[in-house]
Amino acid sequence: MRVFLTGVSGYFGSLLAETLARVSEVEGITGIDVAEPATGLPAKVDFVRMDIRSPEVEAAMAGHEVVIHTAFIVLWFAKMPARVRDDINLNGVQNVARAAAANEVQRFVHASSTAAYDLELLLGQSDTDENSALGKGDSSSYYCNGKAMAECTLSEVLGSTGTVLTFLRPTWVLGPRNRATIDSMRETAVNIPGRDPRTQYVPEEDVAAAFLQAVLADMPGAYNVAPDDFIRLSEAWQILGLDSVRTVPAWAARLVAAVQWRFFGSQTHPSWVGLMMSDATVSNAKLRATGWVSSCGSADALRSAL
Repeated sequence: MRVFLTGVSGYFGSLLAETLARVSEVEGITGIDVAEPATGLPAKVDFVRMDIRSPEVEAAMAGHEVVIHTAFIVLWFAKMPARVRDDINLNGVQNVARAAAANEVQRFVHASSTAAYDLELLLGQSDTDENSALGKGDSSSYYCNGKAMAECTLSEVLGSTGTVLTFLRPTWVLGPRNRATIDSMRETAVNIPGRDPRTQYVPEEDVAAAFLQAVLADMPGAYNVAPDDFIRLSEAWQILGLDSVRTVPAWAARLVAAVQWRFFGSQTHPSWVGLMMSDATVSNAKLRATGWVSSCGSADALRSAL
């Protein structure tokens, strides 16, 4: 089979390219991105510089059985207007979905997130499954809104076609390649009075394994990609070696993050402070039922990124 992969030069896209290239069932991969890969790609990967909003996506996708969509503005820098961010995240996924429909691809695997859920309903809950309601796109988090609206768009465009649509919803993905998240955690490390939220960290190789499984076999619907356990945020700070983390009110933490983001080039939008302080856990039971296995717990996943 041939795989069409968006965001191939990004953190997770490049990891998936290497994972897919090792599998004999995958004959070739076309990877598109607006930027050249920072490192070399496997020989099976044909890199094409292309924006996911380009009308040329449909022609480039022709002849591929599977599409994996990972392209998304995760870390939003202040110098990028919000309208450009949303154009990439929302109109981009719509363009890729329409191209997939036109090409009648067999499978479409989307890199979603547990952040797509309605966080107001999720807060304080344990072992939330995939039936929990998605966000409405009106929260204070551009990331949550983008992930929720992308799923809605894909369902609208591909839901009535013969394409098997898979939504993989990881929790916090960590590993040796993901220094950006570790840097962001250290940059915004605070304790909020009365809060020590549960967090779930999943190793990048486990997430890649879930994507590979969805490429090779039909997995219709949504699947949480999460470890079997959780750790408290205070334990995460200890693992990161942050022995002295300041305690501030939530409003002050957001204000500091906002100033750093707006004026000092921080990659961490203030909305990430709220996400980091969100207390909830999700269940991986549906994904485990397909044969997927969690290789390690949250603490070891965090350590793997150090």
